[in-house]
Amino acid sequence: MGDVEIPALVKQIVRGLRGLAFLATVLATSFMAASHEKAIFPFDYKADYTDLMLFKAFLGSNIAASLYSFFFVCLPPKSLLWRLAIVLDVIMFGILAAMDSAAMAAAYLHKYGDSQALWPPICSQVPTYCYRVILAISMGFGGVFMFLLIIIFSISAILNPLILV
Repeated sequence: MGDVEIPALVKQIVRGLRGLAFLATVLATSFMAASHEKAIFPFDYKADYTDLMLFKAFLGSNIAASLYSFFFVCLPPKSLLWRLAIVLDVIMFGILAAMDSAAMAAAYLHKYGDSQALWPPICSQVPTYCYRVILAISMGFGGVFMFLLIIIFSISAILNPLILV
């Protein structure tokens, strides 16, 4: 079986989507890293992303996705590593989707609490922290969407190149 030549337009679109994925994951990382606030009333409480392991995992997965996206944006077009890109894109998509979903569940608990587990809502005491966390998770889901588009474009170009010519 010979190599399938992917059209130049598709390569440019995928490279642009990788740049957008890089931007989204960098913004998600920076917003999550900047999410901290101290509440004094009614109790002394400092909310920080390091309080929950899920938020640390979210931060780590977005850092990894940023580095991965940057690497493939800077990769020369003739490199043999491009053959591995689709498999790595699917893996990165799965990791980002899982971590963003888990972080969203933790943010939901921060916002609404859980009375059965005696977890009080904290967003009324530290609203800036909650806004930054939600903004970070939104940017993270933007990165997930960009990776989904990259996968769709790449696979459709390989399986049926006549559609995209």
